[in-house]
Amino acid sequence: MIDFKELWGIADWVILGLYFVGIMSVGFFMHRKASKNFKSFFVAGRRLTIPVLIGVAAAVWHDSWSIVGIGELGATVGLSIILFYIVPCAVLRLPLALWIGPITREKLPDWVITLPDMIRFFYNKTSGVLSSVVPMASILYCCALLFAAEEVLHLVSGVPIWLTMIIAGFAVILYTSMAGMWALAVTDLIQFAILTVSAGAVILGIFVEFGSGEALWEAVRASDPAKLSLTGNLTAGSAFGYVLSAAAMYVNAQSYQRFGAAKGGGEIKVSYFIMLILGTMFSVVMLLTGVASSVLHADAATASEGFWATAFEVLPPGARGLFVAALIAAVMSTVSADLLFTGGILVKNIAKEIFKPDMSDQTVLKGSKIIIVVLGIFIIAGTYLWRNGIGNAWSIIGGFQVAVFFVPILGGFFFKKKTPVGGTIAIVFGICFYALWQFVLGSPYGIPSSVATWIAGGIVYIIACLVTYKSYANSEAMKLKEEGRDTL
Repeated sequence: MIDFKELWGIADWVILGLYFVGIMSVGFFMHRKASKNFKSFFVAGRRLTIPVLIGVAAAVWHDSWSIVGIGELGATVGLSIILFYIVPCAVLRLPLALWIGPITREKLPDWVITLPDMIRFFYNKTSGVLSSVVPMASILYCCALLFAAEEVLHLVSGVPIWLTMIIAGFAVILYTSMAGMWALAVTDLIQFAILTVSAGAVILGIFVEFGSGEALWEAVRASDPAKLSLTGNLTAGSAFGYVLSAAAMYVNAQSYQRFGAAKGGGEIKVSYFIMLILGTMFSVVMLLTGVASSVLHADAATASEGFWATAFEVLPPGARGLFVAALIAAVMSTVSADLLFTGGILVKNIAKEIFKPDMSDQTVLKGSKIIIVVLGIFIIAGTYLWRNGIGNAWSIIGGFQVAVFFVPILGGFFFKKKTPVGGTIAIVFGICFYALWQFVLGSPYGIPSSVATWIAGGIVYIIACLVTYKSYANSEAMKLKEEGRDTL
């Protein structure tokens, strides 16, 4: 097996060191701008423009799972992931880029800052509070992401994995708590540049290693022909589960937070559409790297180790450091974003709205920073949960988020007969049904819990809204007459 420490040189340490110095400097530099009020800290004062938004979109749509997770699937499942995950991702992200993102920025009132704020606007306070479960699931996913960074730092340096865990984790905590969304926006732009360059370098190295694309295909066919088939090594249920998990962007609180940070809807359309094209290409490159690793390092202890062995083998000195920096950049950007919106949600939407409505804006800001530190420590400790690889993390956690909240969020945007009661019933039903199907019944008939919940929850949502719509419409009409106001 390849000796990572032997290949890792001074040039790689320099590249990685410059990255860490750069992101920490961003936190210090943006601290004052982000500390004006909660809106400045949480959505950068709604002032982000196209160049920064391209990087922001990259961070929302591409984390370490997009590097290592897709690479692992390429090594174990094969090219079918293009059909069942990468293409569905591209198709499902298009409405976000062209319609939902601009609507979020231009049509929702200014007080809507967090995802629970948006759910509350669509339905009621109860639904908003229930939707706070989304960031809880995202925090567990962050444990998987951080483990990927810790693992590769351990491989290249030999430093105990618990120490790399602490170093990477506390770096994220520091710059996130200092500068919030302003730090995220700038570091997202840095991440985008690193991801783009590193992806180009690794795919070039792979084709140089094999001599041609045809040679790579022949080597994979000789090793495991199923990896070149349409279905690969996936079962029907798993394949549908990956398709469905691609829709998780619709319930990703990061997406709506970043939409709200944009200067306008036009900026969102341009920047996110550009990133849609570039991101799809990036995912294919990572998948091909994983497929190549299954040939070059078939004896690797894990798919992840084989993936990194392949990357290190085909890249020259310096470029290896850049590729590792790409992974760490992806991890730190996603984890910091999850820390930011979860801290804001717990303080603004739970502590303030439920327990202390008179909490001042500055108290919300300070409380969010404290929660960020606490959650960051939890993530560092929680990386142990994903020590056997992160390939399934997104399908598990993303599947839960989609199953419960996909229908209520899309219904909030587009269903003309949505009602507060219908939204609340759908969310409660989704959470309970998912737990029942997954943990009590054990996913009977091989149907993934996300799929079963999504279908059942969608039916319940439509029925509940239609049954309660007439009384809700009459109630709203009476309010309009009494208060003389318009509603969206």
